[in-house]
Amino acid sequence: MTEILIHHALDLEQPTDQTAFGGRPSAPAGQLAWPHCRHCGGAMQFLGQLRVDDADGQDAALVLLFMCRQRPGMCHQAEAEGGGNAAIVVPARDLALVDPPPGSKTLRATRYGATLLAAEEAPDYPSAAMGWAEATGRDVRQVLGQWGGTAHWEELDETPICGGCGHKMPFLALLEQGPDRKTEMNFGGGWAYVFRCGCSPQRAKLLLQC
Repeated sequence: MTEILIHHALDLEQPTDQTAFGGRPSAPAGQLAWPHCRHCGGAMQFLGQLRVDDADGQDAALVLLFMCRQRPGMCHQAEAEGGGNAAIVVPARDLALVDPPPGSKTLRATRYGATLLAAEEAPDYPSAAMGWAEATGRDVRQVLGQWGGTAHWEELDETPICGGCGHKMPFLALLEQGPDRKTEMNFGGGWAYVFRCGCSPQRAKLLLQC
């Protein structure tokens, strides 16, 4: 079964413990050090956050996603270990909206949420996305990506290796650029892939394929 993320509107000015894209990140006070690009030194742009619930249902975390937009395509943004992107895990409690450091290209003005929907008959993510669009009559760009399951690679499998346990990291989500071309995340026309390892709740990675 393939699960897909569907766009819905979200308040721009309130912290949230749910999956959301754009605006400012939600994090506990003092627990987010805004990431900077390893290559140009600029503050990264906040892309969005993914809510992850632990198996026991007691604790939840947010995986905050960032990418350098100071020099598009020049700071190794696509690579999991390239230094041009970051996936930072924080607890999903006692949240406040976090302001970026001074500078430009750190935030996306739009903000939206995502509803999880099971596409039981679809064999893979592209089929699930197109099937939903055809069944509902809505724009396929309202599909924001795939949640869990098996990653649908646009190119070769690039599952990152965890620096803690040395094993391949479990797949968390595939993300589209967004519902609106004017405000979309820039993945070079491709997809973003997010991974999080269970050996440590703090280990997560982001990479792009296009």
